[in-house]
Amino acid sequence: MPSCSYLLDQDWVMLDPMIRVIDDLLTDVPHVMFCVKNVEGRYLAVNQAFADRAGMASPADVIGLRASDLFPGDLAASYELQDTQILDTGQPLRNELELILRPDGSVGWYVTSKTLLGAPGAPTAIASVSVDLRAPFDATGATAGVAAAVAFARLHFTEQISVTDLADEAELTVTQLERAIKRALGLSAKQLMLRLRLEEAITRLRTTDASVAQIATECGYYDQSAFTRQFKRVVRMNPGAYRAAQRLR
Repeated sequence: MPSCSYLLDQDWVMLDPMIRVIDDLLTDVPHVMFCVKNVEGRYLAVNQAFADRAGMASPADVIGLRASDLFPGDLAASYELQDTQILDTGQPLRNELELILRPDGSVGWYVTSKTLLGAPGAPTAIASVSVDLRAPFDATGATAGVAAAVAFARLHFTEQISVTDLADEAELTVTQLERAIKRALGLSAKQLMLRLRLEEAITRLRTTDASVAQIATECGYYDQSAFTRQFKRVVRMNPGAYRAAQRLR
């Protein structure tokens, strides 16, 4: 029996042997969520990091459930939409930047890749790996520069700071900073700034009564339309709908 999946034998044998190996390797890897769903959307295999993300005690508690059983409605719908698109097109999803809410209520960002299992044209399951971009920094070399750049961006997220400003703060060239941020966070410098700006906007939508227009202005967006476009692209619903959904939880 696999160490982290707790599957019925008839479910487990349908998985590719390589997936079984990956499943075993990722059993207790922090910051990396692994799962396999059948084409009906029920989880067949997950690791402990995925169970933690879903707010469950162990992988055994997840098996047989769907995304809608585990995550807020808007997030579950976005995950299921991804699955539908992959099944319809047959094309994998590569390095998709996703917003999630962790079990402790904090906002998190993940880079997700998904692929189909089974014969071409007759998939049996979807395998997914998501890497949490919340990763520890060491205090040396370029990584220390990234830490300084992140701290600076977090303090000045409402301003129109440039990548050059971040590089100067990190005491790196723009090229060095871009490479270091990509290696440490899986993001470009511009994506990092957008991420921090959107995180703050989401926090304000959840915790204040400020209008959407006011939040857009205070968080450094050019106007409410620009804010709404980016918010909807990432969160997959508009800011007003997101706020209403959070207040119903």
